[in-house]
Amino acid sequence: MKKLMQCTVLIACAGAACVQAAENNGWNYNIGAMYEIENVEGQGEDKDGLYEPSVYFNASYGDWSIALTMYQEGSADYSDLSRGTYFNRPEIDIRYQIIDNDDWSLGFTGGMRNYGYHFKNDDGSSNGTANTQRYKFQPDWNVKINPDWSFSGWLAYYRFDNDLDQTGYSDSRVETETGFSWRINETVTLRTNYYLERGFNTDSDKNNGEFSTQEMRIYLPIALGNTTLTPYTRLGLDRWTNWDWSEDIDTENHDYNRLGLLYAYDFRNGLSMTLEYAFEWENHDEGDNDKFHYAGIGVNYAF
Repeated sequence: MKKLMQCTVLIACAGAACVQAAENNGWNYNIGAMYEIENVEGQGEDKDGLYEPSVYFNASYGDWSIALTMYQEGSADYSDLSRGTYFNRPEIDIRYQIIDNDDWSLGFTGGMRNYGYHFKNDDGSSNGTANTQRYKFQPDWNVKINPDWSFSGWLAYYRFDNDLDQTGYSDSRVETETGFSWRINETVTLRTNYYLERGFNTDSDKNNGEFSTQEMRIYLPIALGNTTLTPYTRLGLDRWTNWDWSEDIDTENHDYNRLGLLYAYDFRNGLSMTLEYAFEWENHDEGDNDKFHYAGIGVNYAF
């Protein structure tokens, strides 16, 4: 879900063509690409990093929409720009707008995503592959309290199947972000959300890949003509993991806090782009504390 805010802003910024298509009850399309990198300071020494290119295509007609995404996520060896995995992680989502009126809206999304892995030995030789499928069931909502206040959010349940021992994932996960928006004036809006992501196993004798993240996420979109600036923060409430369950059954606690800025520009011809940067302080019970950097760039065309 880390690219959700960028994708949402991209599609919203390139909205002129979309609105016209919707008024004509015709098809509405979006096509775009994103490139994201995540780095922990000092990672150059052990060549550990993450970068994720992705391309996507969305189409909607009436109350129905479909989203297709192809992306690659994996570690990067910055000495030769090699990737830990290949560009082989497709995702498909289908959404239906159940209710949409002036007072509130309700939608539902179902989808499937494949996580492909190509494992390597220390010498670079092949050490097998894994493919894990994630199935998504997600309602979303928006309730208009008055012209300036609204309550909105989404709640997803994920089910993971196949190769969980190799990938380290738990078999189930819930994720949600929900909260209130306050329209201060025509330029500034304040959004305050609660975020939760929890990985767990329905089988009581397993504890692989279980974790929990709770955060307050605060956004302040500032609309300045064609430009929207969104400073934001993520304040950690509670976070723990047990990814090393095979060696240590005890969970590890963490404390993460993030500051970021998202810049979006609408060219008013269907084309839009975003730039994003975030800095995060990561404190761990075990091992050294980290400083984390995120950067992303995206482009979208609506027609």
